[in-house]
Amino acid sequence: MKDLLLKAKLLLTELWGRLQPLWISFLSRWNALLVHLSTVDIPFLKKKLSPRTIGISIVVLIAIIALVFLKSCGKTITKPPTSVTTAIPLSQEIRSFATFDGVVDPYLTVNLDARVKGYLTKIGFADGTMVKKGDLLFVIEQDQYIQEVNLKKAIYDEAKIELGRQRSLLKENATSQAAVDKALSQYQQSEANLTLAKINLGYTEIRAPFDGLMGRHLLDVGTYLDTTSKGVKLATIQQISPIYVYFSVNERAFLNFEEKDKSTDRKSEVNTLPVFAGLQNDKGYPHEGVLDYAANLISTETGSLQLRGIFKNEDSTLIPGLYARVMAQYGKPRQALLVPVTATLNDQVGNYVYVLDEAKRAQRQPIKLGQRFEKYVEVTEGLTASSQVVINGFINLSVNQVTNPKAVTLEAMILK
Repeated sequence: MKDLLLKAKLLLTELWGRLQPLWISFLSRWNALLVHLSTVDIPFLKKKLSPRTIGISIVVLIAIIALVFLKSCGKTITKPPTSVTTAIPLSQEIRSFATFDGVVDPYLTVNLDARVKGYLTKIGFADGTMVKKGDLLFVIEQDQYIQEVNLKKAIYDEAKIELGRQRSLLKENATSQAAVDKALSQYQQSEANLTLAKINLGYTEIRAPFDGLMGRHLLDVGTYLDTTSKGVKLATIQQISPIYVYFSVNERAFLNFEEKDKSTDRKSEVNTLPVFAGLQNDKGYPHEGVLDYAANLISTETGSLQLRGIFKNEDSTLIPGLYARVMAQYGKPRQALLVPVTATLNDQVGNYVYVLDEAKRAQRQPIKLGQRFEKYVEVTEGLTASSQVVINGFINLSVNQVTNPKAVTLEAMILK
């Protein structure tokens, strides 16, 4: 029925296009004739025409117009076939996915604090550079702590000798057990004091706790560090390999995922579900990771569920604070038919494409769409693997129009 109405509309449009010039020409000539007759003295025109005469004249006029029109319609206008580009749908295994906005966040963030007093004597890194675990980053004045170790070492050595002497005398009954116990206590105290002195000396050198990215130094060489119980902050180091990307799914999208895939336990996908990320200057999603965290509840403040992916980031491309596009796959893989997004059309009836029949005539084909990708879209209903879909040149097409097709092959899609 729709095709029939469309054909009738096209036919009426064509007929009016042919009739309009003739009608305009007739009106022009008729007006000219009336003007001419008004200036000529013709006796019979002064007579009042009867209704019969007027009616006959109108019928004759309509007959003349119809004859001219039919003669014009008898001329056959042959249009050349319209050039179009066609392709059969791309058959490929796909998996449903969703995209999100994310933010890159470091795996670890550690403040480097001074834990002993003294002047800052050395900074061993350049601000904003990568450092290795164990690299020397800061040095605090060491002289007094070295001497403190030497002093405690001397006391320790003396206590150790005295303990050995008292034990030898006890074997010969030349001293008391109380004297031995006292010597043992002094030895243990000196040993503990030596250990503390060595620890404080170690605090004068601040080294990288892991491979990471340094921030800027907050204090300069020569600054006196008068430490408190919390220490004095010198800089911050961040571990960015691996690295996190946080993203959120809103409540409506979350419920849609649950509806589409009821068989999957969301918590079981933690540490197994693959996720992909891309920066603003990346093409697609080149960074591959895995979902390693999903919040237990949807935030009442934001109405969304927080998720997190972990990425190896071995080349340090992902930097904390960057915006990242995140793609998370879900559901089971399936075989699908894909066509270019640009080949699909839409009107009040719904989505459709143009396909060619055996006579190379264009036909409207209603379709239903599924998962959308960057270049392609899944067609869930309406096409077969052998359908000749018009992917270019369809703008000037109409139903049953003969075409001159050029077939091409669609490139396989990279699912990242």
